[in-house]
Amino acid sequence: MDRAPRHLARVGTLAVLFAPVLASPDVLSAQAEALAVAAKDAITSERLDAHAFEITRHVRPSGSPGENAAIDYVVGRLRADGVPVEVHEFMAYTSNPVSARVEVLGTRFAPAAITMSFSGATEGVEAVAVDVGDLADLPTLEIGTGERLVVRDAAGFEAVRGKVAVVTGQPRNIPTTVLQQLGAIAVIYVNPEERLNELIVTSTWGTPSLLSAHRLNVLPTAQIRRSDGDRLRAMMADGEVRVRVSTEVETGWQPLRLAVARVMPPDDADAPYVLFGGHIDGWHHGATDEGASNAAMLELALAFHRNRSSLRRGLVVAWWPGHSNARYGGATWFADHFFDELRARGLAYVNVDGIGQMEAKRFGASTSPALRRLAMDVIRAGTGQAVTPSRPGRNSDQAFNGVGLPLLQISHSRLAEDGGYWWWHTPDDTYDKIDAEILEVDAELYADALSAMLAGARFPVDLETEARALIEALDAREVESGGALDLSEARSRARALGETFAAATRAWEEAPPSGELDLAVLRALRPIHRVMFAPGSAHHPDPGIYSAPLPGLEPAAILAEAPPGGDRYRFAQAQLVREANRILEAIAEAEHHAVNLITTARRPGA
Repeated sequence: MDRAPRHLARVGTLAVLFAPVLASPDVLSAQAEALAVAAKDAITSERLDAHAFEITRHVRPSGSPGENAAIDYVVGRLRADGVPVEVHEFMAYTSNPVSARVEVLGTRFAPAAITMSFSGATEGVEAVAVDVGDLADLPTLEIGTGERLVVRDAAGFEAVRGKVAVVTGQPRNIPTTVLQQLGAIAVIYVNPEERLNELIVTSTWGTPSLLSAHRLNVLPTAQIRRSDGDRLRAMMADGEVRVRVSTEVETGWQPLRLAVARVMPPDDADAPYVLFGGHIDGWHHGATDEGASNAAMLELALAFHRNRSSLRRGLVVAWWPGHSNARYGGATWFADHFFDELRARGLAYVNVDGIGQMEAKRFGASTSPALRRLAMDVIRAGTGQAVTPSRPGRNSDQAFNGVGLPLLQISHSRLAEDGGYWWWHTPDDTYDKIDAEILEVDAELYADALSAMLAGARFPVDLETEARALIEALDAREVESGGALDLSEARSRARALGETFAAATRAWEEAPPSGELDLAVLRALRPIHRVMFAPGSAHHPDPGIYSAPLPGLEPAAILAEAPPGGDRYRFAQAQLVREANRILEAIAEAEHHAVNLITTARRPGA
């Protein structure tokens, strides 16, 4: 590839990226632009391909010899270039699916099946199979804060008790919990496609604690292909069908290793930093999920290390173990054991996952509100595509909501009409699914985003967008309650906070850049991020369950549907009052930090 002309042609578009980072012109933005060019010049598709080949040679469930070999390769390459790297060893609660067998008794029909991580194990249970339809047909759970899971609207599902439930959909944690609480003795998931996807059926996050271990499911779980599900259902339509489900799952404690590289400005080993992570474990060979991303992480760490004299902020790169069979165990361990450091020095979490897919055409992003503009500018400048970033789901090693780190993730995926990401979480996710040229494009987008974060005159976080998102979320939750939840006080204070955030942003932009001000901005942001993304404690991970903004107000919908005066209605009221108080406290804390930011920015010599 003739790289020089390509980069020279992009210098003009880079100005589009770095100009919005600063509301006022500042020559120091050129430092970020120069770093982006230098970092991308240091990355080649040939090296990315070589790294990806070495990593994806191994089958890499967490704690396995294959994962350890991949970690050793990454660490060896980092150390060969002099990059400081730590390898932490710790015990984690993991779950490895081994085998499953589904037999239709009285016939020779025994479809191919697999079991799920963190599901129940059994030498065999026998019962009548009952068809409960699609996942969407199942009753739902009343989640609240995630510590009490109650099945709602269960009428009509009494027939599940003591039976083997047959349901169409990929295995997930909430449906499995619902079926377990309804009294099913096993579940057979029928994959909507003609494949078997490795998945996890617990809502715990990281190694369970005494506060969350009750969320571990014990229901034996099997998955079969769509055509076998059609055949099973045809047999059930002709009369009662008894099935036998046997599963083997190895769940328990296992030592894991976590590699963490630290790339710091030469004159400031304790500088504020961006955390950049992606998981190194994978189902089977895990080529695009996520050996290719691991290769990009390695190349980016090496590139920024070679250009560390241009850094204004540090970069910490982590190859997480335990993403799948320890339910984000590595990232959660890091959040638990480096919580104080992250609170003192962490600026943002940048996650990478699933890049480098062959025939990828659609770019996208998942971000916190405060980093939405940066993601849009990066993708527009690098690809010409306009994207609207989505809200992060409860996935992707996002173990840092309690700390209050805003999140950014860039995606590049195949179109559905091209077959989509069909090999995800299957044995077919092999090296041949990686396109090194596409991986280079994806790595360069991350180089642009990270350069803006690491060398821009000011850290590119947007307080005002965060405040607007809070107001919109408050409005949405009040509407969801049917008007029964009065959030007018929170909305009023959130609007005042937006004005203070705007004044703080102006003061910040007018002051000379400094790491102290970067952290001051994050201190103002973090209380709002926490209530927008985490329903409970900052220190105890909330469940791995997606929720809308302000998840602590999830029970608002109960006020719109439950009979007023009943227990459920009044219990919801009590929870919502307490959560509204939490939101008011977060707004007050953010206001306090924003005022301090203004004072600090306007201080002589700041």
